[in-house]
Amino acid sequence: MGEHTQAEVLNVGEIEYKLVPNRYLVTEKVFDENFGYRAICERAKAAFERTSTETPLTTEHLHLLKGQLASEVCQSVIDEFEQDQQGIRHESVAQVLIEQVFNEDLDEQIRSYFNSEYCIFWWSIEKVASTDEQSSVSARWHCDAGPTKHLKVIVYLNGHDEHKSDTPFLDKQATDKLKEIGYIFNNYNDRNTNITPLCEHFNVNYNPQSLKPSVGDAVIFNPNQVAHRALPPIPEKTRYALHFCVLPSALHWRDVIENRYFPVYGCQDFMEFAAICKKMTTQALLEEDCIEIATDYQVSNEQHLEYLLANIFSNISLAKALFNHIKSSDFGVAENNNLFALLRFIKNTIISQFDSKQIIQSDWVKALSEIAEYEKSFLDASNCYRIDNKPNPAAVFWPNPEHQASPLSKFDMLPYVEKQPIMDINTPIGSAGSCFAFEIAKHLQQAGYNYVITERNDDALSGLVVDGYQPGDQYAKFCANYGLLFNTPSFLQLAEKAFGVRHFNKLLIQHESGYYLDPYRDNVAFETKAAYLADYDSHLEAVRSALLECKVFIITLGLNECWQLQDGTFLSRTPRENMHHLVNHRSLTVQENVDFIQGFFNIIKQHNREFKLVVSVSPIPLLATGRADEHHVISANCYSKSVLRVAAEQLVANNQDIYYLPSYELVTECCHDAWEPDSRHVKPKTVARVIEMFKEMYVL
Repeated sequence: MGEHTQAEVLNVGEIEYKLVPNRYLVTEKVFDENFGYRAICERAKAAFERTSTETPLTTEHLHLLKGQLASEVCQSVIDEFEQDQQGIRHESVAQVLIEQVFNEDLDEQIRSYFNSEYCIFWWSIEKVASTDEQSSVSARWHCDAGPTKHLKVIVYLNGHDEHKSDTPFLDKQATDKLKEIGYIFNNYNDRNTNITPLCEHFNVNYNPQSLKPSVGDAVIFNPNQVAHRALPPIPEKTRYALHFCVLPSALHWRDVIENRYFPVYGCQDFMEFAAICKKMTTQALLEEDCIEIATDYQVSNEQHLEYLLANIFSNISLAKALFNHIKSSDFGVAENNNLFALLRFIKNTIISQFDSKQIIQSDWVKALSEIAEYEKSFLDASNCYRIDNKPNPAAVFWPNPEHQASPLSKFDMLPYVEKQPIMDINTPIGSAGSCFAFEIAKHLQQAGYNYVITERNDDALSGLVVDGYQPGDQYAKFCANYGLLFNTPSFLQLAEKAFGVRHFNKLLIQHESGYYLDPYRDNVAFETKAAYLADYDSHLEAVRSALLECKVFIITLGLNECWQLQDGTFLSRTPRENMHHLVNHRSLTVQENVDFIQGFFNIIKQHNREFKLVVSVSPIPLLATGRADEHHVISANCYSKSVLRVAAEQLVANNQDIYYLPSYELVTECCHDAWEPDSRHVKPKTVARVIEMFKEMYVL
C-alpha cells in the first residue's frame, strides 16, 4: 500500500527517520471504507445475540491468556512441523488446533472486544531463528496495515525462558501519537528498531510492555492499534508460535468453518476477506427461511411448529424432543392440524409421562405448568379487545360518533371502568392539592358530603389571611388552612410536619405588600410575625386532626416542576422575588413523585388505619415553565401531566387503599365546554361532572 509515498526526513541525533504524517487516515479509509470493513463490523454487531462481558482486552487492545494450549500439545506441534512442514498445513490439523485454542476463555475475550461474533481468516505456524534485527521488517516498530477492528492471536509453542524472544508493545496513546507524526504506516523499509530518540523528540511516552509468555500462553492484540515489534530469539535458539488472524463476523466462527469458509494457511490479503464476507452474507440470506404463520391457527409447516414449541417451553432439549415426537407420530403438520389439536396432543404426551410407579420427573412437571401458562396467555390475548367480558364495554374502543353499528360520543361518557364503593355520603372525607382541588372541596361541601373541617379563619383579629375566604364564609377552602399544594413533595411535608416526623425551619418571607408569607403554605398570609408564630402549632394540630378523622382523602397532583430550598425542603408553589438565592428549580421524575406520595400515605396510614387515598391529576395547565430554554410551555405541560399520570398509576398498582379518579381525562377529553375564557381554569359545571363521576365510582 503506497510503498512509494514521499516521506519527510527527520534527523534526531545520528538516526534518520522517514515520516508520512497522518498516513494512518488513508489506511483507515482504504480498509474500513473502500474494502467495507466498517460495514462488516456494523452488520456483525447488529446480528450479535450472545452476551459479552468487559475484559482487559476491551480497553487495552492487548491481553495475555495463560496456559491456553497444553505443553505436550505444543511440543507435538513443533515435532510434526519439523517432520513435515507441508503436511501440517492440512485442514484436519487446523481443525484440531482451532478447537483447542479457541476455547471458552479466548472466545469470551474476542467477542467482548468486537461485541459481535467473529471468524478466523487465516492461520500459520511461524518458526523464527536468531537473526540481525535490522534485516527483519517485523523486528522494527510498526502496526499492521488492515481494518481498525481485527485481532491477532499468537500462541507460543515454546516459552520466553527458552529463547528470550518476545513481542514488546507500546500503549494506545503512544501508538496514536506515532500515527499522527507519520512514523506508523510509513514505508516498510523506513521503519526502525530504535525509536527512543524519535519518541523523546515528540514527547511520546516510550514505555514498551513485554509479556514474556510461557509455553502455551496466548497473546491477543489488535496489531493495527498498538505498535509492536518482534524481538528475535537469542543466538542458536528458535521460537515456534501459532498465528491466527481474527475478524468480526455476523456468524459464529464454528458456523463459518463448517459451512462457509475454512481459514487458509499463511498471511492473506484483507481485500480477499471482504469479498469472502460478502459471499457469506449472500449465502446466509439465501439459506434463511421465514416462519410462515397460516390462517385460522393452522400449524401447516415444521418451521411454525418448531417456533411454537420453542416459545412454549424453556427447556430447549425438551422442546426439540417434542418436535421430533410430533413429526414421527402421524400427527403431521402436513395435515394442517390446528393449534388447538396440537395443544391437546402435547398435553396428552406430557401427561402420559406421569407413571404412578415411577418417580415424577421435574422437567415434565415444569413443562405441564408452562403449557398451562401458554394457554392462559393465549386466552388473554384472544380476549384482549372483546367487549362482552369487560366491566364497561364502552371502555375498549375509542368512542366514534360516526360508527355505523355503535355510535358513541366521548362527551356523553365518564371515563372509568369499575365502581369501587369505598364510602357513603356520611363518610368523613377531605381533600388537598392545587386550585382544582379547592373546586372539588367546594362541591363536596355543597353536595352535602361529610367534609372534614378542623380549621377555619373566622377570627378577623387573628392576623391570618386565607386568600378567597372571608370570616364567616360557608365553605372552607380545605380541611385546614394548609393552602394550595401544587407538587408531590408538599404533600409529604404536610404529613411530616403534622405528625412530627421531620424538623422544619420556621421560614417567614416578607412580601412587598407588607404581609408575611409561609413558603410551605401558598395563598395563606400573615399580617405580623406574631400572628404567624401564634398560628403555627395550632395549625399543625388542625392538620393532624383532619388527617386522623378522614377516612377518604382526595388529592390532586398539579405540577411536576417545583422549587427546592437549599435545605432539601420544597416550596408549595413558586418563590417570591426575594427568595431566588435560596432555591433551585426541579423537574421531578416519575419515581420521585411516587416516593413522595407513598411517603405521605404511609405516615398517615400508621396513625389512621382506615385512611384511603383517592389520587387525581389536575387538568389545569402550567402557568409558566422553568424549562423554556428547551421546551415550550405547552410541551412542558404535556410532559408534566404525563409524569404525574404515570406516577398515579404506579401508586394505585402498589397499594390496596389508593385509588385513581380520572378527573384529568374527564376534563380534557369528555367535556365539550370545560374551560373558562382564560383556558386554564374549569367552569363550575365541569367540576360538577367530576363530582358526579366520583359519586358514581366511589359512593354507595
